[in-house]
Amino acid sequence: QNIFMKKTIEKENYLKTIYKMNEKGQSVTVTSLSQYFCVSKSTVSNMIKKLVVMEWVDTKPYQPILLTVFGKEKAAEIIYKHRLIELYLVEKMGFDLDEVHEIAEEIEHIKNANFFKRIQEILGDRDVDPHGSVIPKQNY
Repeated sequence: QNIFMKKTIEKENYLKTIYKMNEKGQSVTVTSLSQYFCVSKSTVSNMIKKLVVMEWVDTKPYQPILLTVFGKEKAAEIIYKHRLIELYLVEKMGFDLDEVHEIAEEIEHIKNANFFKRIQEILGDRDVDPHGSVIPKQNY
């Protein structure tokens, strides 16, 4: 993987984590993200600044970090891909539940929409992954 791809994946992982914390009703802060990723608060702050510039997150001092409309769309797309892949791996490829997360982590960063559209067609219109999490709706 080149350095650009690695940086993109890192940003997408932050978005995904913020989305999931929101899904669980958790407040997203620099502290909560630094604990989640096991990195320093300054590392998190630097990433949040990049995400603000990209207009994916919004933040104010002493307030929770929020996804923008654009950030929510991007995060939902990544989570959609991840959960769809997990469903496919379990149902069509016979993987065990405890095996699919790591594989989906790699595949979710594929940009080709036709790839995911095809998986969606193969699975039918499903809205829950094998762990019982909602698969966000996407129009491919």
